[in-house]
Amino acid sequence: MLQRRHVLQILIAGSAARLFVRMDSAHAQPSAIKVTREEPVITRQEFDPRRPPRNMPKLTPPESGVCDTTFQLEIGVGYSIEVLPPSAVQLWVDELDISTHLQINIFTLAGAPSKLRAHEEGHREISEHYYRNAEDAVRAAARPLIGRMFTGEGANRKSAEQHAMRQITTALEEGYMTRTRIRSMAANERYDEITQHGLNAIDEAEAIAMVVDRDP
Repeated sequence: MLQRRHVLQILIAGSAARLFVRMDSAHAQPSAIKVTREEPVITRQEFDPRRPPRNMPKLTPPESGVCDTTFQLEIGVGYSIEVLPPSAVQLWVDELDISTHLQINIFTLAGAPSKLRAHEEGHREISEHYYRNAEDAVRAAARPLIGRMFTGEGANRKSAEQHAMRQITTALEEGYMTRTRIRSMAANERYDEITQHGLNAIDEAEAIAMVVDRDP
């Protein structure tokens, strides 16, 4: 049985996922979970409706602004491997080294009233609320994976190893995003319902408290 360390990044944006993979030769330390929670990165940008920024999500009426939020994981997997000729492998997860990230981009119409700006900042606060427990959330998702065996199959050893690795990262991603991103999305949808996308007079802090109280 061999040991390897497989380092990759999972980027989750909306409902899409992209995988970026690189390899190194470090040996795994058994039964270890290391988590680094990075601070949120926030950008704010005003836009001209005649020339909206290319990276801004498309607005739908009655929106005059948007808070675009991306939850991210960067994952290092230390594993033991057994090759099952000719084209299958078994991987045992020995360690996980995980960094969590939150990227928030706020776009508001140039010259928009302060109420609109406050509304989009409310979306930011809700997303940050669910990111505060990112370390606990990712540890809870990671613990059941330590020592677990995954079988991969493919046309050759490399593809079989990638197949097993996708199973590991998918399990971790789903466990983490269920506890953070999905809850954040649901809370932000409730916030828009209560505030009518910032059009009614309710105070943003009151609306945030209402949606968070329903799902702390």
